[in-house]
Amino acid sequence: MDTAGTMDTRNTEPVSRGDKRRAAFIAAAREVFLEQGYEAASMSDIVQRAGGSLSTLYSQFGDKQGLFLAMLDERIRQITASMGVELSAHAPVADGLRRIGQQFTSKLLEPESLEMYRLILGLARKFPEIPREFVRRGSDRVRQALADYLIDRVDAGEIHLDDPHRAASLFLEMSRAGLVNRALMDDDVRPGPEEIKASVDMVVDMFLHGAVRYQPKPDEASSQAD
Repeated sequence: MDTAGTMDTRNTEPVSRGDKRRAAFIAAAREVFLEQGYEAASMSDIVQRAGGSLSTLYSQFGDKQGLFLAMLDERIRQITASMGVELSAHAPVADGLRRIGQQFTSKLLEPESLEMYRLILGLARKFPEIPREFVRRGSDRVRQALADYLIDRVDAGEIHLDDPHRAASLFLEMSRAGLVNRALMDDDVRPGPEEIKASVDMVVDMFLHGAVRYQPKPDEASSQAD
């Protein structure tokens, strides 16, 4: 564990030839899908870039949709990695949420993530099963990873939550909404690390302490009492 309270997650086990081939296919698929779109993307083009054979590609992923979803799975694994680190480290909630929020938002703001999200939205009408799978494999998995960390902090007595899963959804939406939505609409919007940090710091403070302390006017308080 390092001084920031995170753990070294590097895998020291040797990578098999099959794993290397799978990683090469996914990397090539990412390039082809983003360049050509889902419908125009060719499995042959992916093999040409990655090496190997079509038979190996199909045996590993089944079809083009299977490959596309495997590519999404890999991206989600990268996004949820920091949540697993903070959970394993039992990191204090304020520090852990700041690191999780910054990593989550930074990943979503990467050009590849923005392009992938736009691509998935464009598939909703003709290939609705792909966005549905994206929600199940992506949004639900990210929310669960954060909820697991929040539950750990509840068990430690650091926070109290009636519904950790709903709280996780709220935190993730607040973290991404302001910066990521703007970047999706405008390619010139590219928030830097300091802007991301400032935004996430505000979200963490709001999440842990509340946005405002509401003080009703005397006439409002009396009417509520009635």
